[in-house]
Amino acid sequence: MRNCLRSLKQSHKEDDAKVKRAFQTLLTYVGNVAKNPDEEKFRKIRLSNPSFQERVGSLNGGVQFLELCGFVKDESAAFLFLPRDKVDMPILNSAGAELNSAIVNPFFGVL
Repeated sequence: MRNCLRSLKQSHKEDDAKVKRAFQTLLTYVGNVAKNPDEEKFRKIRLSNPSFQERVGSLNGGVQFLELCGFVKDESAAFLFLPRDKVDMPILNSAGAELNSAIVNPFFGVL
């Protein structure tokens, strides 16, 4: 997970604000699932959503990070979906910790 976030930051190092916004958005997605694992609305992301595309989907590594958290593309490839039986709290907690570290540590991905 850390490598995926590091890659995202390296790929977009010219735009720190965009990277930070992506990390914060990913943290929101992961946090919402962790707090509400039974709520399907938090486990389903429309890939064509303009806000998702702007903040995460268009960035190299954004979708891959969610896939590492257990999200999969549905048959139509229109959504990223995390099936209820695939919600893994230790993975989500680890993802949240990595994202938080990436957000607060100014040297994340630099070294």
